[in-house]
Amino acid sequence: MFKRQYFRIDTIIPMKVNTVPPHLKDHVAARVEEFSDLKPFIVNISAGGMNFKSLKQYSKGDILEIIMTLPIPVKITLWVYGEVLRIEKTKNNNYQTFLKFINISDRIREKIANFVFQWEREVLKKSQLNFDTKFFDIPVSRLINGTSFPFEIFIRDKEGMKYLFPEGLPCDSIAQEFFEDNGISRIYIRADELSAFNDYIDKNKVKQKVFDRDDYYSFKEYSFNKKNYHLVDRNVLIKIKDIDFSLYMVNDFIYEPLIEASPEKIVTVDEEKLNTRYILIRKSDINKYHSKIMHQVSCIKRQASGIQPDPLSSDFCPHPLLFFKESAKILMYEVFEQPKNNDKMLKVISIATELVSSILKDSEAIYNLFSLNSGDFYTHIHSINVAVLSIGIGIILGLDKDSLEKLSIGALLHDIGHTAISEDIVNKQGRLSMREFEIFKTHVREGLKIVQMHKAIPEESYPAILCHHEKLSGNGYPLKITRDKIPLFGKITAIADAYDLLTTNRPYRPHMTPFQALSTIAKETNNYDPEVIKALIKITTIRNHQP
Repeated sequence: MFKRQYFRIDTIIPMKVNTVPPHLKDHVAARVEEFSDLKPFIVNISAGGMNFKSLKQYSKGDILEIIMTLPIPVKITLWVYGEVLRIEKTKNNNYQTFLKFINISDRIREKIANFVFQWEREVLKKSQLNFDTKFFDIPVSRLINGTSFPFEIFIRDKEGMKYLFPEGLPCDSIAQEFFEDNGISRIYIRADELSAFNDYIDKNKVKQKVFDRDDYYSFKEYSFNKKNYHLVDRNVLIKIKDIDFSLYMVNDFIYEPLIEASPEKIVTVDEEKLNTRYILIRKSDINKYHSKIMHQVSCIKRQASGIQPDPLSSDFCPHPLLFFKESAKILMYEVFEQPKNNDKMLKVISIATELVSSILKDSEAIYNLFSLNSGDFYTHIHSINVAVLSIGIGIILGLDKDSLEKLSIGALLHDIGHTAISEDIVNKQGRLSMREFEIFKTHVREGLKIVQMHKAIPEESYPAILCHHEKLSGNGYPLKITRDKIPLFGKITAIADAYDLLTTNRPYRPHMTPFQALSTIAKETNNYDPEVIKALIKITTIRNHQP
C-alpha cells in the first residue's frame, strides 16, 4: 500500500472527466499522454484518489476517466481511472464526487504523490511572506461569473495570510460554493496586483460578448453555461409575482441578467420587464421556483375540490395546466439528473398519467402543454413535448387510455440514454464525426438498460425507447428493422421526436416553422409510417382550421 496517498491537498487542476462503460473497467489503465482542451477544476487530491464538485451526477460504482495536467514538479498530463465511492448533493444542487484510483501503476501513483508534496511545499513557501508584503482584500461576490481569476489567491486565517490557489480559478457556482463551505467571504491578492485587478474588473464589465456561429469556442462556452440555467415560463412568473431569485435572458445565445433578486431583496415581477422571449433562472434556484409552483398547484387542488377563491386574489389560478407543465419540466429535469433514482422514476409515471388525463379531458390541452420552439434543445422539455405529441397521435390512432399511458411513459423516457454518454457529444453544436455518431447511437440501448433497472416502468413502454430511431427503410438504429417489424410505439415516438427537433432552435441552425417541419417529415414516407404522419398533421394543424 502506498502510504503517502493519505496526504491530501485542495488545488486547481486542468481536467476533463469522462464516463467509462462498465464492461471496459478491466481494460483501462493509467498512463501518461498529452491532451488539450482541459478545464480548471477545484479538486481535493491524494495519490490514492480524489474528490471534486461538478454539475453532473455520477453514481456509486461508476468508472470515470480523469485526464489531468499536474503543473509541478514537472508539467505532465495523466490519464487515470477511478471508481466512484460515493456522491453527495450540495445545497446549491452541485454534486461532490469521491473516487479511488484503480488500475494505476506505482510509477504514476508516485507522480501524483510527488505533485501533492511539491504543492504542499509551494503553499508553505508562498505563505511565508515578508511583513512588508501588502495585500488587497476582495469580497468573493466581486468575482465575475464566467471568467477565470488571473491572480494568485490568498486567504487570512488564525495563523495569518495563507496561499490558497494559483491563478486561473474558474469563477462559477462551484467556486462560490467552495468559498461558502469554507467560510471564506473575502480573498486577498498582493497589493502590487491591484492595478491589474481593476483592469480585470473594467475589462469584464464593458466586454460585450458576441456569439459567433462559426467559432468552436463560442459553442463550447454556450453549452457549458447552458447547464447552469433552467428555462421558465413568463406567464408563471407573472402569476407568482414576488420572487427571491434572479432572472436571466438569452440574447443571441449569450446569457444576460434580466432582474436581480435575492432573499434579502425580494422583487415584484414587472410584466413589462419580462418582454423577452426566453427567461431563465439559475440551476441553484430551481427548488425556490418549484416551491412557488407547488403553492399554486395546491391552490388549484383546492379549487378542484370546490373551494373557489376570489378571482382577484393571489390564490386564483385560471390556467392550471400551465403550472402542471412547469412542475413536470422540473421533475423531468431531476429524472435526467438522477436516472437511477427509483423515487424520481416513479414521478415519470405520475406525469404520464396526468398528461393523458388532461389531453383526454380537453383536446386543447395539447397546445397548452406543448412548448413550441423552446429557445434551444433541453432534453427534459423535449421529452415532455414528445410525450404530448405521442399522446395526441395515439388518440387519433384509436389507442385506449392504458395504452396511451404506457406510450406516454416511454415517450418521456425515450432519450434517458443521453445520461450515459458524454455531454460533449450530446451537446455538440453541429455535425457529429463518424466515431461520435457511433457513440451517440448507443444512447438507445443504454436508455433501455436504465429503465429496465426500474420495475415500475412497464415493459410495454420499452419500444418507445428502443425503437424511436428505427426507420421503415431499415436505415435506422439500433435494430435496423423495417416496416411492420417496428412496434407502433416506436413509429409514433420517432415522428414526435423528429417534429420537435426540427421546430426547436439550435445555435448552429434556426428552427423550422411547424409547416416547414411537417413538409419535411411528409416527404419521408419511406422512413415514417404514413398513417402516423397523417395523425401528426391533424393534431398540429387542426387548431388553425377551427372557426
